[in-house]
Amino acid sequence: MKNKLTILLLLTMLGSAYAQKKKDENNPIIGSWKFSNQSAKNDFQKVFENGQNKDLKSEFFTFDPNHTFKHDFISKSGILLKSLKGKWKSIGDKIRIEYSDIDFSLSFSYFFLDKDLVLGQNFSHVIFTKDNIDFQNVAIK
Repeated sequence: MKNKLTILLLLTMLGSAYAQKKKDENNPIIGSWKFSNQSAKNDFQKVFENGQNKDLKSEFFTFDPNHTFKHDFISKSGILLKSLKGKWKSIGDKIRIEYSDIDFSLSFSYFFLDKDLVLGQNFSHVIFTKDNIDFQNVAIK
């Protein structure tokens, strides 16, 4: 009887872990997102404490299913200026982003406005549009 109960408990735990993995893989935040707009003040401004590069054309967030992310900054000439990495975790309508390259982390709400990803809320937000850029073909500075 104990063996059957142990096996049942093990199968339940494995099934739960599998369901969580599938849920994570289907998370709509997964993918590449191109910066499109921001409020005058937002939580990401600390990433740019050194001052924004005048040559900056665009930036991208790529959220991977394994809960890692890249935050890439591309110049006007198509050169990768900087690439920051870290880990992300979503809990309900909140997301936590922890950079590994710099000592900085964020925790805020996220939602979708049509097909755009909004990180933050009200008058403190950054908006990204779904993008399928191939970073393999971007030159690194």
